[in-house]
Amino acid sequence: MVGDSVRVVVSSMPTGLKFQYPETSGLKAERDATEHNRRVVMDSTIDNWVPYYVLEDGSGRVIREGALLDCTNAHHPEEFSGLEMLTVLTVDLDNSLNIDDAVGVMAAGNIVYSSTDAMYIASAAWQNWQLFEDADAEEAMEEYTTDIHKFDISDPTRTKYVATGRVTGFMLSQWSMSEYDGHLRVATTSSPDWWWGAERQSESFVTVLEEQEGELLEVGKVGGLGKGERIYSVRFIDEIGYVVTFRQTDPLYTIDLSDPTSPEVVGELKILGYSAYLHPVGDGLLLGVGQDATEEGRTLGTQVSLFDVSDLANPERIHNYTLDDGYSSVEYDHRAFLHWPQTGLTVIPVQVWSWDEESETESGFSGAIAIEATRDGIEEIGRITHTPEKEGEEYWWGPGIERSLVIGDSLYTYSYEGILESDLDTIEPGTFVSFWGS
Repeated sequence: MVGDSVRVVVSSMPTGLKFQYPETSGLKAERDATEHNRRVVMDSTIDNWVPYYVLEDGSGRVIREGALLDCTNAHHPEEFSGLEMLTVLTVDLDNSLNIDDAVGVMAAGNIVYSSTDAMYIASAAWQNWQLFEDADAEEAMEEYTTDIHKFDISDPTRTKYVATGRVTGFMLSQWSMSEYDGHLRVATTSSPDWWWGAERQSESFVTVLEEQEGELLEVGKVGGLGKGERIYSVRFIDEIGYVVTFRQTDPLYTIDLSDPTSPEVVGELKILGYSAYLHPVGDGLLLGVGQDATEEGRTLGTQVSLFDVSDLANPERIHNYTLDDGYSSVEYDHRAFLHWPQTGLTVIPVQVWSWDEESETESGFSGAIAIEATRDGIEEIGRITHTPEKEGEEYWWGPGIERSLVIGDSLYTYSYEGILESDLDTIEPGTFVSFWGS
């Protein structure tokens, strides 16, 4: 959402194409199927490739329906990028939620990042796996790249597809992309998170792209980050990039991007564990949320780290806070994280489960922790839980807190059980509204 304009990204497959697989083994069956499929494609129409939509009002009455895209707004990259149609819808919230514009490109897409003027959609590049039938998986991984498609959203009423580019490796999330002064910075790892080849030495990169005549072209690159590891978190802030890689230890890299044609790693900090989310908290400080770990890389529980990055060449972890056997949804969902700069409050959902083998009992906590992180330390100022009270019974396991929000002088937390209002200063619980009526 930018202003009153919302862009909705939709991925759809072609419909009504009755492809045929070889009915038996052998060359003739393969040729027959290939010829049949070739005719299916040649006989197809635009309706097979462009998604169809139905627009209804609140009562379910159909207002409009038809092809979502006009032919002139359906594009394809010069190099085949898959059969999906990636569509960006422009919706004006001041205009009765009408779809004012739709533009598409024939490609896959699953990671979306946007500045105020441009939207970038990325996905692992399409691969013809038949090319690797006689090669091992290690060689196939070497060929992996990520495609990035750029859309101009500077006009609030329409979206324009403008360029496509490609970078080496796999992208972690939307935090892996950042636009600054007309350049797109992209952080990738040479192998995906689901692949660890026995002999493979992965590495990570930060690549700088610039739009030139319909292409996103590489103008700068730095590699060699985290050999044998993969990226766990990324944060770009103006001309600086922060990248965390992990396998057994957690190097935090600081990267100078002031010259987009020559990005440079200027600092590195190795600690145990990793940060899966990074957030600036002012005064040259960076807060990380992730996991503590042993020297062998075995995770131990939730870890909150406070980094002093005021000297890029010498980043330091000045404080850390741990919860043994804890896990936080912030590791994969940044929307679960809240930092309120006005008071320094940070709220982090956590789930803790422990098992005592000696007594054969379990214990834990389900809710959120409220902390303050400053140069003086990380202090827990309260815990929030939506766990129902049960008289005469020790009961600790309850719904996980998924979101937190500040309104006025109150902190509101949300779970599937309901919404709790707490005092913003003391974190003392107040009114709880149950979704279940009791």
